[in-house]
Amino acid sequence: MRRACAALRLRLTSAVFAVAASTAAIAVPTCTTASGATLAFGSIVALASTPDVTTNSGSSFWVNCTSDVTSAPTLYSSTERKLQSGFAELSFALSLATPGGIELPSASPGAPLTGLTRNGSNQTVTLHGKVRAADFKALPSGVYSRSITLTIEY
Repeated sequence: MRRACAALRLRLTSAVFAVAASTAAIAVPTCTTASGATLAFGSIVALASTPDVTTNSGSSFWVNCTSDVTSAPTLYSSTERKLQSGFAELSFALSLATPGGIELPSASPGAPLTGLTRNGSNQTVTLHGKVRAADFKALPSGVYSRSITLTIEY
């Protein structure tokens, strides 16, 4: 029996696209995000009967956009989707929908954060992760992890 423990740490960045052609004070639309969100897959046992392993970020990832953000924020991650333990790699999927849903884009423009109210309050965004059983059955035991960067554009 092999056991692997897999965790994914999320680092968040944001991109602002604002142009000002005046010397008067201008409120700059902003979106902020939580840092340190985690997806933990837990112990994965490499047996023929083990199903895919899924997890989600729960309430550890949130976005807060001010009311002057005029377009719906989008999210993407260009980080390679492979957990690592030494030289071993374990692929994973990342989605804003359900585990195994449409993959989070790896480039701009990203996936729209639908249902996000731009009112200056923290709002939970749930990220879903999935490791396919077929991908971890032949890997050595160990702790598999990776930090990824998520980019929010607005």
